[in-house]
Amino acid sequence: MSRSAVVKIAPAAIMAIVGVTVAIAAVTILIFLVRAGDAGGTNWPTDFELRSSDNGVLFQFSQDVFAGRSLDWSFSPQVYVFPEIPISLAAYLTAGGTVQLYYLFVAAINNALLFLGLFAVIRMLFPADAVGRQLARAVIATFPLLLLPLIGTTWLFSYQVAPTYYFGMYLMIFVAPALYLACRLPTKIAIGLGIALTAASNPLALVFTVPALVIVLVVQAFTRGIRAILRPAAWSAGVLVVALVVRLTLFSRLQGASPFAYVDSSIFSGRLLVIRTYLEGLVADPATAIILYLGALAAAAGIVVAIVVIVRLARNRMQWGPRTFVTLYYALVPVTGLAGTFALIITDYLYFWPVLIAPLVFVLVPLPARWVPFALPATALALVVAGTMTGGAGNLASASGYFTYRSDETRCLDSRLPAGDDIGYATFSDARRLELTSARPVRLIQLKSSGVRAYWLTNRDYARDN
Repeated sequence: MSRSAVVKIAPAAIMAIVGVTVAIAAVTILIFLVRAGDAGGTNWPTDFELRSSDNGVLFQFSQDVFAGRSLDWSFSPQVYVFPEIPISLAAYLTAGGTVQLYYLFVAAINNALLFLGLFAVIRMLFPADAVGRQLARAVIATFPLLLLPLIGTTWLFSYQVAPTYYFGMYLMIFVAPALYLACRLPTKIAIGLGIALTAASNPLALVFTVPALVIVLVVQAFTRGIRAILRPAAWSAGVLVVALVVRLTLFSRLQGASPFAYVDSSIFSGRLLVIRTYLEGLVADPATAIILYLGALAAAAGIVVAIVVIVRLARNRMQWGPRTFVTLYYALVPVTGLAGTFALIITDYLYFWPVLIAPLVFVLVPLPARWVPFALPATALALVVAGTMTGGAGNLASASGYFTYRSDETRCLDSRLPAGDDIGYATFSDARRLELTSARPVRLIQLKSSGVRAYWLTNRDYARDN
């Protein structure tokens, strides 16, 4: 297979890629609406999106952008810039500024981008396959990202479709191998810049990607010689340097605190207790427990696979190639990433997605070719069955409740505040939650428990001027 044959795509194939990507987005929208119409606790579009303070940050940022306000924004140590801000601006425009539609379109865009990232890696891994088979592989690998939000028994299953900084980390974890597999220089540069911008926005992504990549390069050097890793090591160093420069020169003013703010032994020990309690609550639900156990099993199996691959390489029973590279990387990411968070004493239950959910995707990427024709209809059937069992048509008929949702406190503010009194104060965790769905709209300034204004996850200029 020639290099040009790997990179050139016929117009019909491009149309197929666009069509499948749109289909993934459409299925995500359908799943979102099925969950939004649920009257119980699995309605994550309402419970996790509309009632969460953090998830609305970029919606408010987009409001300020299109309203022409000053943009002296403060985010967290992860600064939400790339790819989250472009996604949010596109979703905000598409939604016409409606917060409920905004969450819906962010979910569709996120899953579509994760699918395209997986497709890019799969296309480089299986260049001899026809585009149709490559698309089928990517759809199968994306299947857990569609099924789990449909089951919806915990927000951990749907976190990749939320408008938070973690999405950039998840996408980077999936796409990182493409930097080393791409043949053409323009493609490498584009991927490298994307990874650098994502790393500058989401430094936590480096904790999950760099340890695995370092081990892969060490294994490659051991089996093929040091010269074999000079070029990939140079690309890695270049990306990290660009990420550091971008962070220090452009993004640092957006961070509400240093990335090292959470590197604290007392915070670490407290979060370990929270993690234990959180996991105990999750596994109390049988369906959630089964999926999380499968994720943990897949993560553990990854270590076994990595050991087997390394031993076979050392004994010259296996040839180094792109599939070896990706197999080792995906196999190592969950456990080495988790170890990295422990080494930096910054762990949190928020970081379980790459450890317990991503492995369910990784195991589907190298699916044997003979299984693909059977696995594709099986995934479609599984989605239909899951949709039926979780409410399906009945939930869709009730989805309007999501679009009209306002909390009792918000309804009270809208009806009781005198005309023109649209600026107020609330605690940090309540301010955004109460104002996002306001019909007026009300704008609440965040306060700490001490009564001092909280310049965190907010437009600092706006908070100072009111």
